[in-house]
Amino acid sequence: MDETGRDHLARVAKRAARAGGEFLADEFRAGPVAGEFGTDDVRADVDRAAERRVRDVIRDAYPDHAFYSEESGRNDGEGIEWVVDPLDGTNNFASGIPSFSTAVAALPEGGTDPLVSAIYEPVPDALYLARRGEGATVNGDPLSADSELSLDRGTVSLVVGLPAIRDPDRAATAQRIERSLREQSKRVIQTWSPTVDFGLLARGAIEGLVYVHPQGHEQYAGALLASESGVVSGERDDVYVGASNPETLTAIRSAVATAT
Repeated sequence: MDETGRDHLARVAKRAARAGGEFLADEFRAGPVAGEFGTDDVRADVDRAAERRVRDVIRDAYPDHAFYSEESGRNDGEGIEWVVDPLDGTNNFASGIPSFSTAVAALPEGGTDPLVSAIYEPVPDALYLARRGEGATVNGDPLSADSELSLDRGTVSLVVGLPAIRDPDRAATAQRIERSLREQSKRVIQTWSPTVDFGLLARGAIEGLVYVHPQGHEQYAGALLASESGVVSGERDDVYVGASNPETLTAIRSAVATAT
């Protein structure tokens, strides 16, 4: 894809993420959330409403592209596949916790490495954009994941995907990872909004992120943002580890290895 095509993809990704996020912000301020409340997840009505707004932006620009959303599943098309999480952080949204976002990633046909991704976190009005090989920005300003804090003075986000939460053996592994991280870092946070955490890592606000059994809708957008902001990362046994520098990555991976 030439530079003009990549530029247009990026503009559409930004518009789509913002369309979903701005709608969510209005709904968040409006009050109670309607939906199905399960023991480990929430299916909120606003999820699908946000998805429609994201899809409308993409369809208007690229009517023939494929579309894959956490809510409606995969719709076949030609060329680019758009992978969307219209509301990342549904449990937070439903509980009145202002940590959620809309995430969009554009993948090449038959590929798994996104060309561009956009994440819009509406409460702080933070729009993240990453372009493969060209870096990452937040609200137009370049991002750098640099942090000089060592792991014992730093903060790590732990994200546990639903496949791990719902499987007893995987859940037990995640709990061991959490204990190991707490022993070796200053603080472990669990926000239940992975793309928000990827944004924190990309801007150097936290030192590391561990994602146990990542879910693609969040991972595509977040991992590209991380890599294009200078995050060093690795994945093994379905556990993603990202860090602000190689030394911290080594320390976190060691903590994870002792638990798995």
